[in-house]
Amino acid sequence: MKKINLVIYGATGSIGGSVLSIVRCNKKKFNVQGVTCNKNYNKLIKIAEEFDVKKLGINKRIKSEIKKLKKYHVYEDISSFSNICDKKTDVIIFAISGLAGLDLIHKLCKIGKTIGMANKECIISIGQNLTKLAKKNCSIIVPLDSEHNSIYHLLNNNHGPFESITITASGGPFRKLPLKSFNNISVKQALSHPIWKMGKKISIDSATMVNKALEIIEAKYLFNLKDSQIDAIIHPQALIHAMVNYKNGVTTALLNKPDMRIPISSLFFKFNDYANKTKELNLLEYSKLEFHAINTKRYPAIKLGKEVMKIGGLAPNAFNYLNEILVSYFLKGVIKFSDITALNEINLEKIFSKNTNIMSPNLMDIKNINKWIDKNLYLRN
Repeated sequence: MKKINLVIYGATGSIGGSVLSIVRCNKKKFNVQGVTCNKNYNKLIKIAEEFDVKKLGINKRIKSEIKKLKKYHVYEDISSFSNICDKKTDVIIFAISGLAGLDLIHKLCKIGKTIGMANKECIISIGQNLTKLAKKNCSIIVPLDSEHNSIYHLLNNNHGPFESITITASGGPFRKLPLKSFNNISVKQALSHPIWKMGKKISIDSATMVNKALEIIEAKYLFNLKDSQIDAIIHPQALIHAMVNYKNGVTTALLNKPDMRIPISSLFFKFNDYANKTKELNLLEYSKLEFHAINTKRYPAIKLGKEVMKIGGLAPNAFNYLNEILVSYFLKGVIKFSDITALNEINLEKIFSKNTNIMSPNLMDIKNINKWIDKNLYLRN
């Protein structure tokens, strides 16, 4: 049996860890060609040793530790990371967070591989230009987020023309917190997600529900949807990740426990051909499944995200880029939790009162608007 030749961009993060867990359970089926990290090179070396990886990509390396890396082929900067892939590569996992991988994913979409995509920010920034680029070069983008992965498989069942798509949100840690308390939310509170164990940035995005606003926009671009065809609801149990609503009145849904190994495994295997240590879903363990409309007073990011989606062009990128900056300021204690979305909206108005919104932006357009944001960011004291 031919092994799957695999390259993992962002191997030391939570997604990378889930991928490696699958590889660990199915070692005879994989050859890990290359792994990368941003700065956690000690963990990367341990991964390389365990899985006999020859190619390493390290974006921020401590030069005094260079001797440790001599037996590997080391790529020293993200600008060279695309060279880790070669003709034998079958599957790429793209789990670099944020916009740091914007140039890299643009290059990877040109080489005709299957890409397991775990970076919504790049899709949102480049929009349908990225999916068009992948299609032109025979690359296949398979989303790994539980919501979009569910949509991907539900639509592939081809039950006929659909009316709309619904993705779900757990509601995060503040679903029941009184609104008057939002100004006093601490970093520690915002990082305490009730369902998922994630990194700091995505945990804050889940608390503000910016992540769900971004996922709505991402779904539009990935599946070529109209604005009216995609929405989100709160589902606290986080068992149903997405639903497809068909014109004949039928709705299909995909259910599984919150475990990223399940959507990731579907990239490599059929669902019924996957060997991993995950328990079967037993609905009898759940007394009820709840569904609630999203209160935009509690989660104003949803309303703002939908407005940004309708505007299109550079607006989704600006919304996302501002969020990255504002989340970092919240984590440093510079702004309040409630300022993250409020300041995003204020800055968006400022940006497009001073700049023309380019409706089909290229990479240079995106970089230019991001530089303008860096120079002109408004933070109220």
